[in-house]
Amino acid sequence: MKRTCLTSISLAAVLLLAVPVFGTSFNEAPMLQELVEQGELPAVEERLPDNPYVVEPIEEIGRYGGTARTGVIGTIEGIGDDTMMMSAWTDFIQADPDGAGYVTHMAESFEPNDEYDVWTLKMREGVKWSDGEPFTADDVMFWYEDVLLNEELTTAINPAWRAGGEVMELVKVDDFTLEFRFAEPKPYFPGQFIHRRWGAVYPRHYMEQFHIDYADAEELAEKVDEAGFEYWHELFSYMSDTIINVPIRVDLPTLAPYRLVSLASDLRIYERNPYFWKVDTEGNQLPYIDRIEAELVADDEVYHGRAISGELDFAAFSTEIQNYPLYRRFEEEYGYRTILWQSGHGNEVIYFPALTHQEERMREVFQNLDFRKALSLGIDRQEINDIVYFGQARPMQYTVMEGSKHYQPEFAESYVEYDPERANALLDEMGMQERDGDGWRLHPDGETFRFAIEYQHAETDKRPNVELVVQYWQELGLDVRMEEISGELIWQRGPANLLDMTVWHGSAETDLLFPAENNFIIPVGTYAANVNFMEWASYYLSDGEMGEEPPEKVAQLLDWYEQVIVEPDPEVRAELAANILQSQAENLWAIGTIGEAPYPIIATNNLRNIPEQGLWGWETQWTTNHDPEQMFFDE
Repeated sequence: MKRTCLTSISLAAVLLLAVPVFGTSFNEAPMLQELVEQGELPAVEERLPDNPYVVEPIEEIGRYGGTARTGVIGTIEGIGDDTMMMSAWTDFIQADPDGAGYVTHMAESFEPNDEYDVWTLKMREGVKWSDGEPFTADDVMFWYEDVLLNEELTTAINPAWRAGGEVMELVKVDDFTLEFRFAEPKPYFPGQFIHRRWGAVYPRHYMEQFHIDYADAEELAEKVDEAGFEYWHELFSYMSDTIINVPIRVDLPTLAPYRLVSLASDLRIYERNPYFWKVDTEGNQLPYIDRIEAELVADDEVYHGRAISGELDFAAFSTEIQNYPLYRRFEEEYGYRTILWQSGHGNEVIYFPALTHQEERMREVFQNLDFRKALSLGIDRQEINDIVYFGQARPMQYTVMEGSKHYQPEFAESYVEYDPERANALLDEMGMQERDGDGWRLHPDGETFRFAIEYQHAETDKRPNVELVVQYWQELGLDVRMEEISGELIWQRGPANLLDMTVWHGSAETDLLFPAENNFIIPVGTYAANVNFMEWASYYLSDGEMGEEPPEKVAQLLDWYEQVIVEPDPEVRAELAANILQSQAENLWAIGTIGEAPYPIIATNNLRNIPEQGLWGWETQWTTNHDPEQMFFDE
């Protein structure tokens, strides 16, 4: 298998190049053999592509059978451990395990021209949907022509599909070859293609019945009415709904290793996809496990209780490092093990002060670099590391991950030392030396200066980090409070520029996504966490029609960004990326705390083919790039 990379080839990629030893003979699960014998399925050779993707087992060739028990916190249509076990991010290409580049997946090749403005995708011929229908370029063209370019279905086109202010042109060369053509060079397209696709492949043969341009008008109107919708595009979106790329509609065909067979209010049940396009090195069609069950659990407490009592075969999406001693305590009694990966986030908890706050007096303080330096110097990162991460992480400023070619130690060490004396001096020098009757520092205007950290406790251990940081900053005389709120409220208040400060975890810090997708230290996003740049980003994204014109240093960031995303020369790109990272280190647009943290994964002792090391996070797609369909029960 050919690997296209951004850096040198990795060991994981070498494993994917393994030459299969099975020749032209394939094997399949007993439950599928029975269906073949009953005439309900074609032979396995007819169900696999011409050139199956070959997986080198992590430990050993697996055995067929079994049902994996997993959990989901929140709603039954939310992401959970079941999706972590089934290559949820099934795609043409996927991230390297280290995030340095990408490997071909459903694609046989994915290559740019010399100018990086045309990317040619060669599909793996013979791949089939879970209902046996061929998967061809027509499915991708359906997404492009009838979904992406349909204004009722797509109200705003993601920047991943744009360059030079224009939407890309997608050209079908033949049944298995596509060209992505851009108005300007798009050197970072692979990372965006992986992470921003959000269902760019639709089963055309199935979804046409819900599309106004293909369905019979009367029949479609009846379906819309029966489903309780008002418009056809509502029904289309509902019927094509997935969790990442795993269907949550029972009849929706999939390319994932499992297909949904039952969806209840408290349980999702999947069975193996008989047409899945991967095999192991002995020609055994994957996946090994027959079924996956995902039960909706009420909250974190119930989830962790189920995990440590051995009732979940795999638990990872909602585990927390703070519970590591608890996980280890019951391993022997309940027959599971706790595997420590490294968190795939460049920083576990990052603080974003509202530099463009609606109130001028708040903005004046937050925009003062001495204030941000004082905040950073006032954090005892080693204590956070010891208390929350058992000393296994690293105090560091927000920057790219150490494995990145853009990493520089001085950027990671910028203002990370714990120096409350210097922090207090900086606050005094900027005119906040006076205190009120309760001992809180006064704003230079004479009023008590207070601010709140509103945040959502999700994905990383944000709560204990925020609790400690609030304590540190209060010791500096700052009247700061914390308030944990829902994700829905964060997404309402953040983009509306109603937050004083919030936190989130790192993203886009590997070479696959940095700097093209990083909006934490470049003002190109108006997401919930981007309160540091909200009005400046709004100005940039609206071409000056909204928001506020950024100051010179911020405008310089945007200039470097606009250059780097179209620059074909990798050496020039590296220089521009270094400029952006140096600006963050000097200006502390975002304030980091802890990096290189451990992340716990729980698996029953008989669940095998799980790597002992990995990066856990969205950027490297959690388990997907380790081919989790190779997991099996060894007894």
